[in-house]
Amino acid sequence: MFTYNTELTEKFNSAFKVDQIYSHSELRDFLENDSSFSVKNVAAYSYNRWNKGMNEIFPLLEWMNRGYYKYLGENNEYNGIIIHHPQEGIPYRMGEFREGELTFENGFKDFKDWKDSTDYGIKIIDFNSKVTFESLDKKITQRKMIKEIKEERIKFDDGYSNLYANSVLGKLLKYKIEGDQFEFGQITYVIKDIC
Repeated sequence: MFTYNTELTEKFNSAFKVDQIYSHSELRDFLENDSSFSVKNVAAYSYNRWNKGMNEIFPLLEWMNRGYYKYLGENNEYNGIIIHHPQEGIPYRMGEFREGELTFENGFKDFKDWKDSTDYGIKIIDFNSKVTFESLDKKITQRKMIKEIKEERIKFDDGYSNLYANSVLGKLLKYKIEGDQFEFGQITYVIKDIC
């Protein structure tokens, strides 16, 4: 499906073990210390975290969370969404892998088609997202900002209270899109807005 550069792939294979997790700094040092790699951006080698500055898809890593990647190697039968984090801060789902097969959102034909467009994809909930959700009966409305670091006390920002991403509710909200429903306690909620 992808065209891999054999020399670069072998360099990754000799330095990293499949299914092992590595820090962003380890991977960045590896790329920066080898002149064979013209692209030094770690995300450019991931299956699931892309940006419009990439020239091509060369997936070898899975972005786990801020600062960590799992080495998967080439032609992995990866399953998961592809996230784009533009500078504006709202993350987008712009595609998905299923059993290693890639599909794009919003009718894009391929990576170049998506990259050349002004469309980022579909807004999703991730770190620093501000999300509004309400119960199906519209009696309860919540406004939360997803935080990567657990804060000792609740803080508010523009009416959004902080929510630790690894809390039960934070995990339920991760990667949801507007219109998605989820159950929390005995109540079903719907995602109304992500910003």
